[in-house]
Amino acid sequence: MNLALSIILIGVALILGAGVGVIIGNAYRKKVAEAEIGSAEQEAKRIVTDAMKTAEAKKKEAILEGKDEIHKLRNENDKELAERRKEVQRQERRIQQKEETLDRKLDNVEKKEERANKKIKEAEGKLAEAETIKKSQFEMLERISGYTVDQAKAYL
Repeated sequence: MNLALSIILIGVALILGAGVGVIIGNAYRKKVAEAEIGSAEQEAKRIVTDAMKTAEAKKKEAILEGKDEIHKLRNENDKELAERRKEVQRQERRIQQKEETLDRKLDNVEKKEERANKKIKEAEGKLAEAETIKKSQFEMLERISGYTVDQAKAYL
C-alpha cells in the first residue's frame, strides 16, 4: 500500500504540479502578453506622436513656403508697380513738356496775330488817310483848275 499510496501521491503531486505549472504558465503568458500589448501601445503612441510631430513640421514648412511665396510675389508686384509709376511719370512729363511747347507756340501765334492785326489796322488807317488826302487833293485840283473830274476827263 505504500507503493500504491506513493504512486497516488506522486500522481496527485504530478497533477497538482501540472495544475500549478499551468496556472503559473498562464500567469506568465498573460504577463508577457500584457507587456507586449503595453509595448505595442507605447510603440503605437510613439508612432502617432512622431507622425504628429512630422505633420506639424511639414505644416510649418508649408506655411513658411507659403509666406515666402507671398513675400516674393508681393516684392515682384511692388517692383512692377514702381516701374509702371515711373513710366506714367515719364509720360506725364512728356505730356507736360508738349503742353508747354504748345502753350509757347500758341502764345507766339497770338502775338503774331496781334502784330498782324495791328499792322492791318495801321495799313487801313494809312489807306484811309491816303484816301482823305487824295480826295482833298482832287478837290483842291478841281478848285484850282475850275473843272470837275468829269469835265477834266472830257477836256483831255
